[in-house]
Amino acid sequence: PEAMVYIAETYAAERNQAAADSVYGLVVQRYPRSPKAATALYKRALVLKSAGQSAAARASLERIVREYPRSDEAALAREQLRTLGK
Repeated sequence: PEAMVYIAETYAAERNQAAADSVYGLVVQRYPRSPKAATALYKRALVLKSAGQSAAARASLERIVREYPRSDEAALAREQLRTLGK
């Protein structure tokens, strides 16, 4: 999962949002119990938000809070959810 997150980050840095979103999604799908799953969901939400897909970003952020409530990303997701509403 760590390598896949790095691959997705590379796609995101290259502004290949579709590929980044796809790889982040695969991390969560294949490794849902990995600590990197919350990371992938959070980074996926940021990619979606930057692409103007607020509803999809919100869904990813809410999923983090629901499924990974004790993760560091859950705190970040809560903050993002507050700013998305504005």
